[in-house]
Amino acid sequence: MDPNLKKIRDSVIEHTLKLDNDQLALLLLIQLSRHQNLFIHEPSDWEDSPTDWITKDQRLQDEVIAILSFIILFSFTNAYHDEDLFKEHRKEILAMHPEDFLNNSIYQSSFTQFIGKKITISSLSTHFNIPKESMRRYLNSVLESDLITKDSKYGYLVNFDAYQAYIFTNSLSNIYKSVMRSLNDFIINLEDYFKINFNLKPLTSINTKKFSQPKWNRVRLHLYHFWVRILTLEGSDQSLLPNDRIILSAAVYFKNRHGILKYNSIEDLYESGHLLPTNLSSISEAAKMPRETVRRSSKKLIELKHLEKKGRNIYRVNYPKLNGEVDIFLKFKELTFTEMMNFYFNIYEDLTS
Repeated sequence: MDPNLKKIRDSVIEHTLKLDNDQLALLLLIQLSRHQNLFIHEPSDWEDSPTDWITKDQRLQDEVIAILSFIILFSFTNAYHDEDLFKEHRKEILAMHPEDFLNNSIYQSSFTQFIGKKITISSLSTHFNIPKESMRRYLNSVLESDLITKDSKYGYLVNFDAYQAYIFTNSLSNIYKSVMRSLNDFIINLEDYFKINFNLKPLTSINTKKFSQPKWNRVRLHLYHFWVRILTLEGSDQSLLPNDRIILSAAVYFKNRHGILKYNSIEDLYESGHLLPTNLSSISEAAKMPRETVRRSSKKLIELKHLEKKGRNIYRVNYPKLNGEVDIFLKFKELTFTEMMNFYFNIYEDLTS
């Protein structure tokens, strides 16, 4: 990482960790409120797809994205060690720096333990804690896309040509914009609270159509790591399905994400007008999910006391829930927020290089 950018990142982490847990939870709410944006592909993207495996009205399941992401990073980290794997593409793969995803170099990841191993339905099922039959269906879906192939030595590998061709231009532009907005919101809140200036230029204009192939190959890896981590985090609430997390995210509607560190709770944010209540139709639109799916999941989340309904209005409540995921993340806050800032700043550097 550029020394000056690294200095800014380290200062952001240092100041973040000076906050108390209530403030950290509210800061984390900024990222959680945009969680649903990181899985959405838009209708215009179907024209960019090299295959017809995704239809215009279909939202990709988070499990499918995470499994595909795992196989991509598994392929490239193994290729880093095995010179015969993707031999004709070795130069392009080394330029992606897959070593960043090994040995907990910049991220906490499990790919080191899979070096030289053959991945199977059983091993993937264990790693993601997904039933074997469900894993089989997800893998078959990705195999049909021609994005991955079966391999006698490694089990499953990415199709490198498809990897380079698979663009999803508009969606990824919007996903990166969402990520960079969250970083900017973090920065503004910290600068306001601590009365300092990190001198980090906001990144507001991102056009993936102008990316060079090497840049395009590299910058996606951070998102693949993120998608894998979402489904494999220790301490994750097993009662929450990926769809439930999307709906919890879409239920958090910020009117103003700035100036939140002077408050102590999510209730304070509602009272101050920083957060506004939402409803089933708004959640359905934001999450790009059928209203009936949202209704069923919302009913479950109300019973689990994550949401509260007053008339038509829906509120996010019990945040952070005692001994829940966010509560557990805060117990390991140095690791949690260091990895979060690594994610943001590595994407920032790759987008601006």
